[in-house]
Amino acid sequence: MVQKISTVIGSSGVRREETGDRVEVALSAGVLFGKDSARLSASAERRIAEAARSIREAGSSAVAVAGHTDDLGSAAHGLTLSKQRADAVTRVLQRHLPNKVRLSARGYGEARPVADNRDEAGRKQNRRVTLTFHHGR
Repeated sequence: MVQKISTVIGSSGVRREETGDRVEVALSAGVLFGKDSARLSASAERRIAEAARSIREAGSSAVAVAGHTDDLGSAAHGLTLSKQRADAVTRVLQRHLPNKVRLSARGYGEARPVADNRDEAGRKQNRRVTLTFHHGR
């Protein structure tokens, strides 16, 4: 039986979903970055460090870091920005994880929305960086 657990951690813009041994942590781009920027905010490193602690506790050896955007602006700009944001989060994770943990970063732009882009509430959900890893592998 596969059990899916989803939690929103406070109002910190962090969502965590567990399905079997797979864990996905979604960090809201709004709490990590300024508008149309890949520069991390002052509080972003703390949130990323908390995510790194979860990765270490899970005993994971690989993490996929994925950047996502809404559909405002050109698709090419969204793709570039999402990759830059994934790279920025990856650099911080590298400082908080053992060298043996493999990190891969990819930008998806607007290609994988989790909400409707027709209103700001949906676009806000789509602007995120996700960390996907597995317990014990």
